[in-house]
Amino acid sequence: MNGNLFDILDSYYRNPKTMESLWVKKKEFSKVLSLILDVKLDSSAKTTFHRYIDYFINYTIVFLIKKNDDFLQLFSEVNDKSKRATFMDRYFSNDLISYEMVCMILNDEELIKKIGLHHEWIEYPLMLRTSYLLSISKERGLDETDIIPRELDLDCSFKEYLLSWSFEEKKLSKKGIDYFKKNFENKYNQLCKIMGINP
Repeated sequence: MNGNLFDILDSYYRNPKTMESLWVKKKEFSKVLSLILDVKLDSSAKTTFHRYIDYFINYTIVFLIKKNDDFLQLFSEVNDKSKRATFMDRYFSNDLISYEMVCMILNDEELIKKIGLHHEWIEYPLMLRTSYLLSISKERGLDETDIIPRELDLDCSFKEYLLSWSFEEKKLSKKGIDYFKKNFENKYNQLCKIMGINP
């Protein structure tokens, strides 16, 4: 299989025209991506095959995916949710992905559910979004729902981390602080003591 995939990817490597042509044929594109996500490569060695795969994935992430619906088409032939999660990890790890795209994806509850296994890939993008929101928000300008999507089942310690971060930056609104205090009282009291705030 790898031999065939090597030959397939050879025609796309550093060739935007062939990548764009394949992107139009969404099912075929998705089949190639599925084959790529099957490959377990030795990370200690950078082969030509590595470079082919990296190029295909990175070109897709940076130049082809423009809107949320693109993910559903991209995954149309990728039935294994763990492979989808692997791709999403790669997607959000790419430094060329804008905060706008990160926020657009995280605001789409249905998309997240359709991709599946959000526990395996969603923490890093939520941290990216929080960092972005903290940088642009006014003091006391963020509710808890701006930081943690309530409709998703997230680890409690991760929720506590995001809320603590926002509280320390003094960006949580009164509503957000009330939620933080009610649901994570020990952490709230601990931070108040450190910050010299009367809880």
